[in-house]
Amino acid sequence: MSEIESYSSVGSDPGTVLIVLKRAKLALLWGASYHPIVTINGRAEALPWGAHRVAFSDAEPLSIDVYVNERRLRSLKSTIGRCAAIIPPGTARAVEYSAPAQGFCRGELGPLGTTRSRGLVAQFLIVGVLALICGFMAIGLLGVGLAAMTGQLGELRPPQ
Repeated sequence: MSEIESYSSVGSDPGTVLIVLKRAKLALLWGASYHPIVTINGRAEALPWGAHRVAFSDAEPLSIDVYVNERRLRSLKSTIGRCAAIIPPGTARAVEYSAPAQGFCRGELGPLGTTRSRGLVAQFLIVGVLALICGFMAIGLLGVGLAAMTGQLGELRPPQ
């Protein structure tokens, strides 16, 4: 577990911790069934994406574990982007979690504004390769269609 600093510049209510849960906007992985599970000092809770204030004493350190629960039946992996941290005691405690864009990457947990989604390059590469394959297939089908319309399809067949 890593230790996370707190920033006093965050407007807060005493006795609460601000938890911001972010996901990559371009991730094809995330659907309606993917929810982050936040465990604070042993108490697990499924929270929706966004900012949340959770009531905890300012005098105790917080052990936070965050992951995204994958609910597919045939999945070999049940958690995505798991990471953990310890937040020291104090006021104005805030932490941000960024979920990964791909299931094989890990998430990031840290002070507000310092986390990023991992796996975006892999996401762009996967989408780019799929778009390239679809483009080549469309050009091939267009060529066959044009050859059939102009009567040249018979000329393309090998002689028998």
